[in-house]
Amino acid sequence: MNIQRVITSFLTSSALGIMLIAGCSAPSGEGDPGEAISGDEIVNDAPQALSPACVAENLALEAGPIWSNADAPTKCTGVCDAQNMDWGGQWWTTVSGEMSVCECSPRPPAVVEAGPIWSNIDAQTKCPDTCAGFDSATAWNGQWWTTVWGEMSVCECAYAPPARVSLEAGPIWNNGDAAGKCAAACGDTRAWDGEWTTTVWGEMSVCGCACAP
Repeated sequence: MNIQRVITSFLTSSALGIMLIAGCSAPSGEGDPGEAISGDEIVNDAPQALSPACVAENLALEAGPIWSNADAPTKCTGVCDAQNMDWGGQWWTTVSGEMSVCECSPRPPAVVEAGPIWSNIDAQTKCPDTCAGFDSATAWNGQWWTTVWGEMSVCECAYAPPARVSLEAGPIWNNGDAAGKCAAACGDTRAWDGEWTTTVWGEMSVCGCACAP
């Protein structure tokens, strides 16, 4: 009997050691995978998709409740400005009394004076600094021209599309539900970055949609 106990103990310990080495653990049995995520929680444990290159496009961004056309300019201008975009006057309500969105448009390039530029080689030095000094959100897009011969040239400074925005996807109930809805919300020009949050409980959630600058 003593020999049998020793053998049994050895086999049990060996099996446990194999489980530990392999990183296995018994299921805890706690939590319901179908349980809805709290509206205050941001989930970021989903695999991140490869982001496509950013493109300039109109985006519908949440602004909280907007009560009237008189209320819209202040709220929408602020929302669009935060993404270096312009508000074109369009907004609509997505959840009555609780959430509205503003349509934000890409800003056109700014034309900024840079003093005299003598050649393309000279432009490659002057224009990047000119655009950075004009607005840190802009970058030289390669275009320049002379406005006063021998005295003044200008550089074209472009605003980059926002690298990440939160786009509405309707109500999302859990991580499994998010995968399909967020992919659809982000569309073809952005990839879901694995994050989502509920903005109006039971009625509206947003997904993190990213692109490569």
